[in-house]
Amino acid sequence: MVAKSLLIYKKKHKSYSLKPSLLAGVYYFLFALVISSCSTIRLPSVKKTQTIYKSGHVAMSSEDYADQLASLKTAFLSTPGLKIIQKDQNEKYLNEILSEIILKNEIFFKNLKKANVTIIKNEAPIHFSLPRGEIFLSTGLITKYIKHESVLVCILAYELVRSENVLYPKQAIVPVGYINLERILLLSRLNVEEKIEIHKWAYYLTIRSGFDGEYYLSWLQTQNRNTADFLLQVGDINLINQEESLFKSFLIKSSADDETPIKKNSSKNFYSFLNRIRDQQL
Repeated sequence: MVAKSLLIYKKKHKSYSLKPSLLAGVYYFLFALVISSCSTIRLPSVKKTQTIYKSGHVAMSSEDYADQLASLKTAFLSTPGLKIIQKDQNEKYLNEILSEIILKNEIFFKNLKKANVTIIKNEAPIHFSLPRGEIFLSTGLITKYIKHESVLVCILAYELVRSENVLYPKQAIVPVGYINLERILLLSRLNVEEKIEIHKWAYYLTIRSGFDGEYYLSWLQTQNRNTADFLLQVGDINLINQEESLFKSFLIKSSADDETPIKKNSSKNFYSFLNRIRDQQL
């Protein structure tokens, strides 16, 4: 009787006895899903954030920065409106001068074994360089202001010193497909003290290469007498006067006695080079 009554009770209350356990199971499943979902989303995001943080703070080495600067040659040559003088015979002559400077100063040049000169069509007197021996000269500089072969060597020696030692201000460079002349010159500008140290080395390299070092001061004086023309090159014309003054002080205090024979006169190849540049500038 008791068993029969218990069976009737279970049948009558079957829905009530099952409903609480079903809801509990549903709640438990939803709770477990939420917990597992949160943990799954959170952990990868933390890992990603840590990765970004670490990679964003890796210091750029000197080699990396030199490679980045050297790569700007491609971006610069891609600048709309920029025109380049064809190399042909000019390349042969300039390579001979560059090789002479480097080979006769092997103790100084630990990295550069060769260099390259690109001549751009521009009336402004401009010269600059990039690491890995990439040097740029303008037609305006060559035709207006380089009247002697030793002046050309002074300028090339200056840029070779910079390129060899990666003497460029470290700045953030955002690639945009090309880089114009004004921007690349801005990346090349140094303060007066830094430039004087480069002038000193370039002066000695010029003499040791067999060219007339007296033209180095003459070259700085030429810039000082024509400051308006060299404004694009230096950015601040007051710096040119300071360079000349400080370099004069250096010459007074130092002596550059060297047994290397000095070439007092420019070579025939130099004058042929000038004539070709004048013709190609037109």
